[in-house]
Amino acid sequence: MRIFVFGNLNVGKSTFCKALCEKLPTYTLLSLDRYRQMYSDGSLKGELFASHKFVDAVVNTPNAIVEFTGCGPVAEQLQAALTKKCGILVVINRNLTENIASIDPAKFEQVPYPIEYKRQQTLVQTVEQLELCTSLSALELAWQNQVWQSYTHNFEQSFHSFWNQFPLEQHELTERLNQFVIGETSVEAALMYGSLGANKVALDSDIDYFIQSSLPASYWLDVFQKYFGVDVIHADLLGNKITLRFKTTLLVEIVVGELLLAIELYYRESLIHNCDFTLVKGNVEHREQLISFTNKQLPTNGSVASIASELYFLFCSLPKLVRFGDAYKYSFHVMIIRHYAVQLEHLLLGNSEHNYLPKQAAVTLPDFPWDSFDTPPISIDSNQYFSLYRYVKGLFQRLEKAGLLEVDKYFSKKTELLHHME
Repeated sequence: MRIFVFGNLNVGKSTFCKALCEKLPTYTLLSLDRYRQMYSDGSLKGELFASHKFVDAVVNTPNAIVEFTGCGPVAEQLQAALTKKCGILVVINRNLTENIASIDPAKFEQVPYPIEYKRQQTLVQTVEQLELCTSLSALELAWQNQVWQSYTHNFEQSFHSFWNQFPLEQHELTERLNQFVIGETSVEAALMYGSLGANKVALDSDIDYFIQSSLPASYWLDVFQKYFGVDVIHADLLGNKITLRFKTTLLVEIVVGELLLAIELYYRESLIHNCDFTLVKGNVEHREQLISFTNKQLPTNGSVASIASELYFLFCSLPKLVRFGDAYKYSFHVMIIRHYAVQLEHLLLGNSEHNYLPKQAAVTLPDFPWDSFDTPPISIDSNQYFSLYRYVKGLFQRLEKAGLLEVDKYFSKKTELLHHME
């Protein structure tokens, strides 16, 4: 895996890379300025030779920390040479005024930048010119075909704050997956979704992956088990989904399908950061199809109507379950209702990002009546039902008032008898 550390001049890239190298001793540091010092004499010819050596080293070093601005002619050469997914991006930034004020010209004199460049503009002018093209958004766009995840690190932040939250294991395993599928002729397309696709992979994230193939998932289960070997301590097949659990407890889920449509719902629900980040292998048609998935996001009122109908269907089943004393099914239905209620509360807040299995639901919904959903699987408390009834009815009324739900479709005078316990 390559870790591309990019940013403007004097923002602290070298300091960051030094700390990173201490944590990753098996990675090779490849700095463009170092290659200039080794191979250039300050001429345009020397710059071209040093750049060629640098690009060649990056291409031929699988585990590398690559440091330079990330833009300009060298970036174009490197992008042309690295045509597949091969790493992650870390953009180092710093306040421009502070950056310029702290420039030490003597430090830059140690690097033989082309004399022609120095004649065209001063060091300060170069920093000012590079500010826009070394921003996170600009570098993400420029390197979207080479990276699958991006990070930012400010000069003022400690390296430890970055490292303590850096999911190295997930990224190194993603690299192994990527390199494998890229070389497999039976894999027509491969992509990432979930937290990886959303550019939010964390220390506790699973790896969600999809491969398009005409071969069955059972075939690929055997192939992946052989590929990862003893690193996998448990593997299973759930329909068309392969689950691989590693010694570190990391979970990899690989869905196999003949068409990208097999992953459409999960891809859309992932709130993808950048479709190009996610596409590991495929063609223009695959890319356009993924973009169409994200563009088909349902409007909030459409999502509300769909979820509300599911919730109401389950809620109307509760009185019957009470009458027949089916406490286990009652408890099961209440838990599903809770999940739908959490989704609706987030949509009501206009927060579509957290409406699906939100990890932070307990803290982002401080007024949510968790106790109203508390019911054991061996008995039914009528007080709990009435508390739940009051909450759900109030929730639907709030959704109606916000214009997200059809008025009087649910909990109307006509439907009251559906909620009677007797």
